[in-house]
Amino acid sequence: MSPTTTTTLEHFAADGPIGPSIAIALGIALSLLITWTLFRESYVLGRRCTLLFWVLRLAALAVVLWMLLAPMKVLVETSTTRKAIVIATDVSGSMQTVDPAGTSDDVRWALAGGTGPFRTGPFRTGPFRTGPFRTGPSTTTESADRAVVALGVALRQLQLARESLQQRRQDRTAYESVSATALALSRVREHLRHILDRPQGPASSDKCRILANRVIKMFESAEFSVFGQVAAAIAKNRAPQNGWQEGLPDLEHRVASIKTVLLELARIAAENEGRELDRDTPQFMANARNVSRLDRAVTTVESLHGSLSTIREKADVRYASFDQAVHGLTSQPSLEKGRSEALSKRDASPVAPGTNLTGTNSKGTNLTAVFDALQRERQQQPFAAVILFSDVAHNQSGVRNPRDVAATLTDTPTYVVPVGNTRHVRDVRLHSVFAPTVAMRNDDIVIEASLQAFECEGQVCVVQLLQDGKAIDQREVVLDSGFASRTVRFERRVQALGTEHFRIAIEPIEGELSTDNNGRDFEVNVTRSDIKVLLADEFPRWEYRYLTQLFRRDDKVQCDELLFRPRMIATGRREATNSFPVTVDDWDQYDVVMLGDVPSEHLPVAPQESLVAYLAQRGGTLVMIAGQAAMPHAYQNQPLAEILPVAPVGGTVSAGSPGFESTGFEFRITADGRVHPALMIGETEEENAVAWDLVNRNLPLAAVSPWRRPLAAARTLIAAVPRNSAAADDEKNSAFLCWQPVGRGRIVYLAGPESYRLRFLRGDRLHYRFWGQLLRWAIAADLAAGSQYVRVRTDKSRYESREAVQVTVRLANAAGEPVVADDVSARMTCGNDTRTVPLVSDPQVPGAYRAEVGSLPPGAYRIEPVGAAVESLQRENQQEPAFADVTVYEELSTELTETRCDRALAQQIADMTGGQVVPPTAISEVLALTNLEPIVSTKVEHRPLWVQWKYLWIVFGCLQLEWIVRKRLGLS
Repeated sequence: MSPTTTTTLEHFAADGPIGPSIAIALGIALSLLITWTLFRESYVLGRRCTLLFWVLRLAALAVVLWMLLAPMKVLVETSTTRKAIVIATDVSGSMQTVDPAGTSDDVRWALAGGTGPFRTGPFRTGPFRTGPFRTGPSTTTESADRAVVALGVALRQLQLARESLQQRRQDRTAYESVSATALALSRVREHLRHILDRPQGPASSDKCRILANRVIKMFESAEFSVFGQVAAAIAKNRAPQNGWQEGLPDLEHRVASIKTVLLELARIAAENEGRELDRDTPQFMANARNVSRLDRAVTTVESLHGSLSTIREKADVRYASFDQAVHGLTSQPSLEKGRSEALSKRDASPVAPGTNLTGTNSKGTNLTAVFDALQRERQQQPFAAVILFSDVAHNQSGVRNPRDVAATLTDTPTYVVPVGNTRHVRDVRLHSVFAPTVAMRNDDIVIEASLQAFECEGQVCVVQLLQDGKAIDQREVVLDSGFASRTVRFERRVQALGTEHFRIAIEPIEGELSTDNNGRDFEVNVTRSDIKVLLADEFPRWEYRYLTQLFRRDDKVQCDELLFRPRMIATGRREATNSFPVTVDDWDQYDVVMLGDVPSEHLPVAPQESLVAYLAQRGGTLVMIAGQAAMPHAYQNQPLAEILPVAPVGGTVSAGSPGFESTGFEFRITADGRVHPALMIGETEEENAVAWDLVNRNLPLAAVSPWRRPLAAARTLIAAVPRNSAAADDEKNSAFLCWQPVGRGRIVYLAGPESYRLRFLRGDRLHYRFWGQLLRWAIAADLAAGSQYVRVRTDKSRYESREAVQVTVRLANAAGEPVVADDVSARMTCGNDTRTVPLVSDPQVPGAYRAEVGSLPPGAYRIEPVGAAVESLQRENQQEPAFADVTVYEELSTELTETRCDRALAQQIADMTGGQVVPPTAISEVLALTNLEPIVSTKVEHRPLWVQWKYLWIVFGCLQLEWIVRKRLGLS
């Protein structure tokens, strides 16, 4: 049903220089004059001509009078649009939480629920026993809460009145705000009188009476007296005396100070009545505390039935429930349907403290979706107010900030009813684990675990390091405060090649919220302890000099050098030829090839082709460091250009020297870079961030190559952006360090010889660590299982449920040649569940077959290659079936681990929209003070009935006809 109704009224009106009475008098007079003049000529004209002329003259006179009256048809179209009250209830996973007793306004929720002993007997007193908004406040707490909310409305209306006057809008707008302020202030006084009328009680109750009396005396100040006179004048449709506007700022300050006193009054009243209820009705209060947040919200909405019934006479009531999305925003014929809608979203039992959260409904909270829906819907119907029941735990990533969306709803006040505990529930969680993902055999690795503990003061927790399920080290951490953040460090030497599986685990503490966040698995890929490197450059640039020094001192690196100028230097395998390798086998003598600013005449097309084949087929790594003389622009239209991960920033660059850009750039580590092993130059996560920040601040990039725009397949680890730039596109479109796969191998590109800047104030420690980590990553042990004939690998062995599993199978015959087949698949088995995934051949790597498998349920999976070619190779070579094991873990949603009620965000949203953060006991006050009058607009359309040429032709025609007849008869 449309919220707008339209009525149309039609009537006639005269808008000419004369009115109907004058037109009638003038018509009679002129008719008599016409009759008299024709009567005098009748003996000459004859009876027939006299009658004809009389008719013609009267017709012309009538038309002239019609035109002088200027009659018109007036259409009055009146549109009346009903406003709506929106009640939105959060039904996300965190709303199933049962908060610890005494942490989440238990008394107020019990009072707002509309049941219990305080609804009858001595609690039911005061002037609000009847009325349109439920049955009125029954306790001091309710009266105080409603007084606070009413005063908040008054303060907001005063601000609107002042802004209206400052912006010189119509006086009517300011007058409406003044009237709304007066109404709100009168309700504050009524609530205070209700508190004073209650029977005297204990000392705390007496204190409430003292504070109430204090506020009433504050209302007797001169500011309120003058404002009362202004409001009274406006109520009588009279303009107030001049100068009343100057008193508004002082009145605002006075109201704000009163609100502070009322907040203290409400706090004391709630504490006092909480103790009374615990003493007199302990079982009732115990039951009231042992309910979920959603139960509290829905029960409170149900208790508003009387208020909402009255509201529907003037406005609509619309209901919505939301978690990650909004579930409907429609009008309901009764409150029960709105309640059912909210309840239908609950598909799990309430979550009590200490409950294991695995498998529980964990839908996130998306407040942005709520405000987006309100923004769309209010185009069709204006909203008088929005009442939002939520713990305000917005945790949806990839959407606009809810503050930004709420800021667009300045004319739709949002009243947030916060549900839940504002503090963390007792819990210990493993916040992060920092460890290298790649290490060489016999490396000593550092593992740093960061943990957070909430409400665990005085406890001692044990943090263990496990390898292959066995504890190998542990630390004891003393928790000496309500919130504790600690870092635990382990050191471990890795000795076995392959993948080492580790786990950090925190022993559970009694009564904590969840144990699912007490551990985290990680793995370290251990490579062999020797790296064969080819380092080549045209000139001994700084980067080349420092790298040769590093590699000469590192007994794990065997480095062959090629330097062409100022004199030829060739070492190791290159000493015999003084040139680059020519065949794939020659290139395969190296694990990593590092090319500096080498001209293309030293690296002809044939060696380039074999270098590309070495990368794609043998799994090598090429590190390319840009230079001003040749690299990479001199290789356009050559084989190396086909594998470049970058293109020129400004389009095509000539083959000549393009020059470096030196407008002032800085490093910016990307999201991929922050977790990439090559960039882990610090021993801990904090040291890593400090190290990169030190270089950025003190020694930014001097110059970078224009060849730095990453291509689609490239993955940027470090961006080169203008200093102090905040543009996100700068990071996406300007790579300093990036890489991309080339068949089985990869190419790494640096947009300038600038990594030596890591030596600033730190010597070669960070510079060595960067290149050491980069080389370790380049030769990381293949996570493959099987034989030389059938090998299966995944990019990782442990996945979260949202991640896709990358499966690669390689087939080769006894001679090592790739085997091509059309029916290669991967069989994935987890318990009794088996699925078969087809593999697609890799066009760049013959004999390689790949697949990406997403949406896997949590569990341990065995992946086996299947197909006729696979079975034939294994049978002919008497090999056991190849398989790889992976584990998929269920990601624990922050919706259930971070269950605090975010009152700060609630307050920000309320302030931006012109609403308030209100307790559940004061929702009826919001409804009472909300302007529900429909929006009436009138459209008046005037349709003139005389502005037509035919009327003028009638006048001229009558006079002309008389003239023609006179001429024919020879009359004057």
